[in-house]
Formats: sequence, structure tokens, C-alpha cells
Amino acid sequence: MGNPTTLLTTLRAVNTVVAIRPWRVLASASWVGILLCQVAVAVSSRNIGKSAWWLGPESNPQFPLVWALPFAITIAGLIATQRPRKYTLFIHLGCVVALVGVAIGDLGNAPGVALLEFVLAGIALLVAFVSLAARP
Repeated sequence: MGNPTTLLTTLRAVNTVVAIRPWRVLASASWVGILLCQVAVAVSSRNIGKSAWWLGPESNPQFPLVWALPFAITIAGLIATQRPRKYTLFIHLGCVVALVGVAIGDLGNAPGVALLEFVLAGIALLVAFVSLAARP
């Protein structure tokens, strides 16, 4: 038998080097997919004439920093995926809560857009659960 400390260190090395890479690629692709879907939701909502609250109507658009809010949330999840830490799960869950908040803002004016945003938040929740498997 080897030294238990050495075995534990080797196990950690295997988990961080081998197991996290495929997870990181999958989670990164998922966050990028969520980002692209948010772009599609923004364009579609403008095209149908029921803009998301964070876009505002075409005649009176929101301030550009408000436009960036849902995208910044998703980019935060992507960045947390690139640098996995013990608190990555909490960052992902925070991103999910923020995306749900964005979707709630559209319930009154554009329920169809809100439904799409809730679906994206659900996908982000699934990515957060996947991050449990690769938790360092």
C-alpha cells in the first residue's frame, strides 16, 4: 500500500485533470448555446412586436447596459465554468436565479417571450447540476 496522502493527491490530480476537461467543454458549450438562444429570443421578440422588457419597445429602447443584463448573466456562468472552484455551483445557481428574474419581468407584457426565457433558465439549471459532477 502507498501513503494515503499520496493516494489522495493522485486521486485529486486524476479528478481535476481528466474528469473536469470533458465536463468543462460540455458546460461551456451549454452556456454558449444559452447565450445564442438569448440572442434569438431578443431578435424574435423584436420581430413579433413584443419586445422583452430589457430591450424595450423599438420606439423607446432601454439603456444599452440594460440590454446587456441577460447576456452578462450568461457570460458570468461561462466564466465560472472556465475556472471551476468550490463555489462554481453557487455562481451557476445565482445565474439561474437571475435568469428567472429576467423572465419574470416579461410575464405581464410578453408571456411567450417569458416562456422561452424560463426554458433557458431551466437549461442553465441543468448545467448547474452537471457542475456538481466536476466539483473540485
